[in-house]
Amino acid sequence: MEIKGTVSYGENKELIAPLSGNSCVWYTYKIQRYQRSGKNSHWSTVEEGTSNKSFLIQDNTGICVINPEGAEILTEHSRTWYGNTEKPKQTKNTNNFFNVISGRRYRYIEKFIYVHDLIYALGNFKTSGGGRDVPSNHQMTGQVIREWKQDYNQVLNHFDQDKNGKIDILEWEAVRAAASQEAEKRRQHLSKMPTVYTLSNTIHKQHPFILSTFSQKILAKKFRIYAILSLMGALLFIAFLIIHFFKP
Repeated sequence: MEIKGTVSYGENKELIAPLSGNSCVWYTYKIQRYQRSGKNSHWSTVEEGTSNKSFLIQDNTGICVINPEGAEILTEHSRTWYGNTEKPKQTKNTNNFFNVISGRRYRYIEKFIYVHDLIYALGNFKTSGGGRDVPSNHQMTGQVIREWKQDYNQVLNHFDQDKNGKIDILEWEAVRAAASQEAEKRRQHLSKMPTVYTLSNTIHKQHPFILSTFSQKILAKKFRIYAILSLMGALLFIAFLIIHFFKP
């Protein structure tokens, strides 16, 4: 399902990005070290991480809880800066070449989603609460009895009327009756729970889970470019194979 709405904090309130200290609802970061071997050089990742705390999206129909774990997240908010220590001391952006020759061999990269961002979300939509999926009294009674059996001494104290150290058939009937009453109380509580809408990762790999601060128009353009580049790469690979296997 597709949702387009404004981001707000969830139960976890604000998050603080670990490198820049920015306040946000989602972040991902990398710390990379510049390495040189002979004539070759590259940036090697020494630490990275991504938040997975839920946040909210609100549109004109209500509020949806977003669980970002496993999502492909495209955001226009990013920051890259450099330093000479593994943990950054400042966040001023400067020229890459200048930093390398001046000995600043660490690169810090962070991406964010902020409160009040307008976000496009596509994923697995679920509705819970509001009296949905409430177990039957029989199911809930069985659950209550299983919980009580974990503290069998407590069951004996309450229901062993003849104090012979065990629960006989008549006493088990009393246990079941009491468990049924407790089950009904729990069912009533569940039926009064508010309706909650959630969007999360899908169990089907062919179904995408995307969160993007870009508009749908820009997002569609990005995916078209990606598809064209992927097709060109595949064609070049096929051409290479043909030349390799059929050359004289």
